[in-house]
Amino acid sequence: MAEPDRQDRLPSVSGSSEPELAERGNSAPAVDGYEIAGQLGEGGMGTVWRAVQESTRREVALKLLTAGAFASEKARARFEREVELTARLVHPNIARVYDSGLQHGVYYYAMELVDGVHLGEHVRVRTLGRRAILELMRTVCHAVQHAHQRGVIHRDLKPSNILVTEDGQPHVLDFGLAKTFLEEDTGPAISLDGEVSGTPAYMSPEQAAGRVGQIDTRSDVYSLGVILFRLLTGSLPHDLSGTRYEVLRRIAEDEVRRPRQASSQIDRELEALLLKALARDPDQRYDSAGSLGDDIDNYLNGEPLKAKKPTTAYFLAKRIRKYRVPVAAGLAVAAALAGLAVWSYVRIAHERNLAREAAAREHRARLELEAKVLQEQRRFAEAETLYRETLEARRRALGAGHPKTLQTMHDLAATLRRQRKYAEAETLLRETIAGRQRVLGTNDAETLASISQLALVLRMQKRYAEAVGLYRQVLAVLEQAPEMERPDRLMLMQSLAVALQMQGKYDEAEALYRRVLATRRTLLGSDHPGTMWTMSGLAELLQRQGRYGEAETLLRDILAGVQSALGKQHPRALRAMDNLAAVLKARGPDKEAEELLRERDQILRRLKQKGRAVDTPPDPDEEH
Repeated sequence: MAEPDRQDRLPSVSGSSEPELAERGNSAPAVDGYEIAGQLGEGGMGTVWRAVQESTRREVALKLLTAGAFASEKARARFEREVELTARLVHPNIARVYDSGLQHGVYYYAMELVDGVHLGEHVRVRTLGRRAILELMRTVCHAVQHAHQRGVIHRDLKPSNILVTEDGQPHVLDFGLAKTFLEEDTGPAISLDGEVSGTPAYMSPEQAAGRVGQIDTRSDVYSLGVILFRLLTGSLPHDLSGTRYEVLRRIAEDEVRRPRQASSQIDRELEALLLKALARDPDQRYDSAGSLGDDIDNYLNGEPLKAKKPTTAYFLAKRIRKYRVPVAAGLAVAAALAGLAVWSYVRIAHERNLAREAAAREHRARLELEAKVLQEQRRFAEAETLYRETLEARRRALGAGHPKTLQTMHDLAATLRRQRKYAEAETLLRETIAGRQRVLGTNDAETLASISQLALVLRMQKRYAEAVGLYRQVLAVLEQAPEMERPDRLMLMQSLAVALQMQGKYDEAEALYRRVLATRRTLLGSDHPGTMWTMSGLAELLQRQGRYGEAETLLRDILAGVQSALGKQHPRALRAMDNLAAVLKARGPDKEAEELLRERDQILRRLKQKGRAVDTPPDPDEEH
């Protein structure tokens, strides 16, 4: 993401000299491509500025990171990977990352500018009650879950990293970037077993103890629990007096203060919810941020909590409280007691089994979540192992035709496809499609998703006629959908165009490419990766037909857009240079083509010297 021509003449982040930008103090820095409007804040990792991105004219929050954030080349490489992962998060309650780079030896990244106040201030100024606080945190939990499912862990969740806008919507900031900084902290050793950096008050025990290998999505669950504890009780679950070492030791080793001791307004159910989120042992916490959000929803709606032991008496008591009718209270209680005697007789023998089944469900859900995280991180072999374990467990517990079993089969097939295990993926997908057609119907969205993936597997095997037939089948159903231009439909249209192109049906393929391109430019803008992917596909089609001038125009736009957004050394920029050079050379010897290839080779040599591999990211339909 850093531009290599700048690296040659500017000091390294890890060098002994101070970077040029850092010497300017609080004066507005100069960052190519951005107009700085003013400073928004300053912290241990750097400064944040309000700026305008010149290429899009949108306002952004531009964060300049201090040299101490990156103590090694490994830290810088991980930062770039984290930015790439985080930039893929598209959720209304997560502040998006638009751009990143290196200038004057200082790393920066630009993210969505959220005009709002910190979560704690919002609760205080609006004097929010318990229900409003819980509703806010439920939304935050589901935003965090969205990121976890895409391989991004925050690791520094706290009220100041959550801004609430005027309409009452929370937005999580700095998602995923904290992970890089914490793992590469080079300050004094102040934790029990390793080094640690961050905000101690909201750290999980495993973070406070410096046990980096144990940090996962449940560490974020703990931090969410601390935030909720603070908002509901006005205090923190651990004593923060004394030295930093003493504070970290308490968090790592001691149990939290019981919420009902901190506030008399906390009832037993809410206390159980908080204690489960704040369990010292990660295995005793909610298995995901989404599960915590779901239990908050259960509490708000008077439903049984996952945090409570699933006994007969508990479930019945919840039903009585939720559905009692005041004018007939005596009759309701009498009927409930009579029902309790009968229901208990039937259910009491199954309570132990119910508890075991609940634990097994949580285990399967956790396996699946871990597999999704590994898949997003492109660790496909590891993801495959977990998906197979999940599939075996679900077949045994739920049966082969259960919707959740079929979903796991679909996900496993995607992992196999990404490893080019096409034959096994095809067999699994055909079984999945048959099952979904029986259970959900032929035109259900999940059935269509499996058919689309099968079409992609066939296309990868060069079985273009079969792939075209399946793409047409799915698109015929989507044509009847009310959201006529939704992204999945556009992706399928382009996938069909690719298959038609490989069959030599250029006219129909070109018409599809141009229709998709026009829609993507309108919906996403010309500099969006999806738009440039479509431009690249159309350029290849034009090149195949010998229409080099038209292809060259598109490829120049792609190269300029990718280099502006991602930097010259990004894999997509290198591929764009290759493509443009190929078109230029197709018309005969070309000096510009040779210069492009020399520049590409120089970038590759510099990256190799730094020990950085260059893996070209897959096309969007391969990620689908």
